[in-house]
Parts: sequence; structure tokens; C-alpha cells
Amino acid sequence: MSAHATIDAPQVYTHLETDSRKVDPYGIFFALPGVSSHGWDYLDDVVALGCRLAIVPMNISVQRDDIELIAVQDPAALLVACLHRYFGHMPAHMVAVTGTNGKSSICYYIAQLASNLGCKSGLVGTFGVGPLSSLKEATQTTPDILSLHQTLMKMSASGVDFVAFEASSHALDQGRIEGVPFQTAVFSNLSRDHLDYHGGMENYAHAKRRLFAFDSVKQSVICLDDDYADFMAAACSQSERLYYSVFNTSADFFVKDLSFDASGCRFMLCHPGGGTPVCLPLLGQFNVQNALAAVASLWQDTVDKQALIDGLSLLQGAPGRMEKVQRPNAPLAVIDYAHTPDALALALQALKAHSKNRVICVFGCGGDRDRGKRPEMMEAALKWADHVWLTSDNPRTESIEQIFADTLAGVKKEAVYSFEVDRRRAISQAILSASPDDIVLIAGKGHETYQDVQGVKHSFDDKEEALIAIEAYAN
Repeated sequence: MSAHATIDAPQVYTHLETDSRKVDPYGIFFALPGVSSHGWDYLDDVVALGCRLAIVPMNISVQRDDIELIAVQDPAALLVACLHRYFGHMPAHMVAVTGTNGKSSICYYIAQLASNLGCKSGLVGTFGVGPLSSLKEATQTTPDILSLHQTLMKMSASGVDFVAFEASSHALDQGRIEGVPFQTAVFSNLSRDHLDYHGGMENYAHAKRRLFAFDSVKQSVICLDDDYADFMAAACSQSERLYYSVFNTSADFFVKDLSFDASGCRFMLCHPGGGTPVCLPLLGQFNVQNALAAVASLWQDTVDKQALIDGLSLLQGAPGRMEKVQRPNAPLAVIDYAHTPDALALALQALKAHSKNRVICVFGCGGDRDRGKRPEMMEAALKWADHVWLTSDNPRTESIEQIFADTLAGVKKEAVYSFEVDRRRAISQAILSASPDDIVLIAGKGHETYQDVQGVKHSFDDKEEALIAIEAYAN
């Protein structure tokens, strides 16, 4: 194993790869650690494709005569350094958002506000990747480290100068955003999710907290309403902190005189410059909170504060996030991605504030995921909805019977709910059985346009199904 070879020769090596299937004689393979397998497990494969040079960690024992190996302390750091030196530049302004709920919406609102201020903005996250005006479908919330850097560099080359991206707990734990020089880090909240991966809330919280310890972070924006606010703030010793809250007046950004109607939310936005009335065309108190996070993340770098605040009245709801589907003389259907107990409870509570009558909930639980949250989902639905329709979500490779058994564990015999395995029929029956003044929340899948059953993704869109049922109702 050589520790002296040089990769400072772009005329010889034209590209860098972390995927063993993409190498060739002109690519350098970076053998990074993984979850179920590691890059150095595939050295035979990269040699077969003609690769001549691989970067491996110092702490592994590998001897090869058929490929030159460079052992370094941190292959990922070297990968990032090479990318930045040879392959492009990053957008000038970047914001990373982490938290259990709200990441996608906050990023979407940040990108819209930045665009309203004259920036060419982009997204990296659940709703897509690329310039805001031409998003492409995302395969992961946060891409792998190489793909992320390449994506950001392409966006910069196309003129994008502001990017908001979601920093998932998986990506933070696996080092997928290492080396990205974002200047602002945002924390929304923390509640039970992904414990099948992290093993417990403590590990989950520590993964999220890593975001605020990055050297590049100059400003941290933290939700003061969450129990983990102080825990996250403790990692922000190198950055300026701004706090936001719906009602806590000790925060830098909070609201007064909050009211709800069919069009959205009205309130007085209290900020470091004073107070400004706002008409937010979004549903739910948590969207007020998300909007505060977006404003706070842009506040310090925005000269025209009034223009920033004015942008709130122009915000479009994020796809599949409290998205309204409505027709005259029919109940309002709301599509939302809520797939955790906390998110489902918040969505139902929010709709109760906007509703003149009942709130009906259609939901299911995903297969091959955290089984412990399933009964908590049902508990939240029964507590906050006036009627519940239990149905399928994405069962994936798990049996529907097992998912329903877990979801109904602990439900009292006197509990009243409807049960329909077929999600399409459940949506239709929930809407057709509602009154025109009811609101029907269809939760769990949001923007997704498929249903995953036994590893096969079938075309399915909650919004389309709701629209069919509402048009049938109205006619």
C-alpha cells in the first residue's frame, strides 16, 4: 500500500467516484465506510473495471498488487478537498435544516422567500433537487456525499446562488454532508422517528445536533418551542443564535394576535425590528412556526426586511404538506405527509382551528419501519380526529395484517373508527360520508405518487384520489 502516490494530476484522472460500478481507468475510487458494507469491500470490482487508484482509510488492513492504494486518515475529507479544488464551486449562500417535522416545508419556504428577494434559489431535499423553478425528483432526502457536492456545484454553475437543503439524521450520522460550507443551520423539532436506525432518542438527537458543530456555520436558528432547543443550542458555541417561537416572547421572532380562517393564518409578526401584520396563506399553527424559521434564517443577510416579510403573503404551500383539495359544496380535503404520532397530532389540531365542523382522519402506517410508533399513531388519530379511517400506507414487504395488529394494539373496545384496507376506497368513503363543512385529512403519503406493496411501486396519488371523490361528491 502506497502512502506517497499523488492524485494532483487532473490530466490523468478525470473523475472521482464512490460507487464501485462507475469507475474506469480514469477515475479515482474513494473507498468510504458504509452501513451494511464498505467501499473497500469492492476493490475486486473496481480493479475489474480498470481502476488504477483507490483511496482507503488508514485503519484497515488491505494489501493489493493490482491497484495502487493511498491510505489516508479521512477519505471523505480528501474527496471533498479534491472536489472543491478541481471540479467547481459552491453556491454563495446555503442553509441546512434539520428536525423530525417541518424540514421540507421550511426549506421550501426559505427558497421561495430568497427567490422573492431576487436570488436564484434552489432546493436539495424531499420535494426535489435543483433550481426552484425546475426541480427534479429526489431519490433521497439528502444525497450521498459525492452526489451532494456534484449537485451543488452544478447548481452554482447554472447561476443558483442560494440553496436550502434538508439535513436528515441519516445523512448527518453517515457524514453525507461533510465539507458542505453552509452558513446557516436551522433546527425545527425532535420527536420519535427513525428509531429503527438510531436505536433510541438519545442517538437520534445527537445525530441532529452534529449539524450545529460544523465549522462553516455562522448562524444557528433554533425553535424555542421544542424541548431539545437547549440541547441543540449547546453545540452552537461558534455561531450566532436566533430563536423563533409561536408564542414565547423571549424569542427573537414570535407572533401575537394569531387567528385562523379558511384562507390561512393572520398574525402580528414580532421581530428584532418591531412588529408587522402578516396574512399567511397556509393552514396550521405549525406552518406559522415554519414560516418564522424561514424568515429568521434569512433575516441577518437581508437588507430590505420589509420585502422579506412581504414575501410571507406570497408563499405557496409545499406539495403534500397541508395541501388543500376543494370544490364548492363539498368537504375540504387536506393532503399531508404526517407519518409520525407528533406530526399527525399537530396536523389534526391545526385543522380543528380552521374547521367549522368535524375533522375526519384517513391514515395508515408504513411497513418495514419503526413498529413502536404504530399504536401511537392510532392513539393520536383517535384523540384529535372526530372520526378515523384506518387504511394501508406503504406496506412494503411487511404483511398488512401485522401492520394493522401493531396499529390497533392497545385500542379500547369502545373506540369508534372505520376500517378499509384499500386506501383508494378509504379516501373515497371518508369524503363521501362527510358533510360539506367537514375537513378530511388524508395523512401519511403527502407528495408521494406511489404505493409500495411487496417491493413494487404502484401508481397512487392521494391528491388525485381525493379530487375524484370530491368531484363525485359535488356532482
